[in-house]
Amino acid sequence: MNTNEEIKQLFKLYLEGNTNPLQEERLFALLQKQGMSTSALEEGTMEMWNDDVPLRDSSLAAQAELQSVWQKIAEEEPEKKMNTSWLKYAASLLIVCATALGWYTLKIKEPELSQESSMLTKTTNSGERLKLLLPDSSVVYLNAMSKLSFPTHFNKGEHREIYLEGEAFFEVKKDVSRPFIVHSGNLQTQVLGTSFNVDAYPGSDIFSITVRTGKVGVSTRNGGGRKHLSFLTPGKQLVYQQKTEKYSLNELPLAEIDSWRENRFIFRNEELETIISRLERSYPVSFKLKNPALLKCRFNATFSNQNIRQIMEQLHIMTAGKIHYKFNAEKTTITLWGEACE
Repeated sequence: MNTNEEIKQLFKLYLEGNTNPLQEERLFALLQKQGMSTSALEEGTMEMWNDDVPLRDSSLAAQAELQSVWQKIAEEEPEKKMNTSWLKYAASLLIVCATALGWYTLKIKEPELSQESSMLTKTTNSGERLKLLLPDSSVVYLNAMSKLSFPTHFNKGEHREIYLEGEAFFEVKKDVSRPFIVHSGNLQTQVLGTSFNVDAYPGSDIFSITVRTGKVGVSTRNGGGRKHLSFLTPGKQLVYQQKTEKYSLNELPLAEIDSWRENRFIFRNEELETIISRLERSYPVSFKLKNPALLKCRFNATFSNQNIRQIMEQLHIMTAGKIHYKFNAEKTTITLWGEACE
């Protein structure tokens, strides 16, 4: 199969929503590899825009965004020759990227909120969780010690953009004309309609995005634009390291993705330092350690609907009594001491 035929087949699958992440990555790679002139690409795109009515978004916002794409291409791409036999397919892909996957398109200006829309901010304290209904009827479950900022309403034809510091689980109402975007630090998560978890606490070196249903795209800031990292499907998790700007992809059982909503803590080979951080967010307590080496002890454990004293007792038992604990009189501080783990 030659390159043109492969692009046609992959693009047809893409428009039908039947591509997997590997096929989508391959399609974008082929598109970037092919040389194309600005004038030829614009002509082919407009042809597809006019011919394929079911794919066309005729709103003023879509037209303006399409024009913005041409301006950016004219500024950055040199004139090259190309084979027009696959032009309209590649061009249509650009339309889809510009209107539905703006995070993937390089240096496309992100839309700003209308001046008529003001921002609301909701925060949670230690041990507090909050369920929110957004203006578009999407549902957000905000974990402890988190902050969510969102507009009083989402404007027609514009992206639904919100800002998260901390952790939240999202159930996004599907709206193809208005992609839903979560900003968390350097990361940007974009969806049309799906459910997923974002863990992005300020001060943490590791952020994660995990999908329960649907498909999401994750990108990061790259100069003045965005750099695409990965597509995620159900059970897939992206773990991003803030300092190195590197990321890894993992698989997670669906039941574990939002276990915190049911007051279940699942630790898989986690250091005590990580466990303590989560417990301090979820319960109104703080920890003091007499032996800092204890922070490197690792645990595999699941705690379901247990109070903090029950959890501490289980940790004590799991270390064969080597880690000891004591509550202060007000039961707000827990002191740990004992032998370092091997």
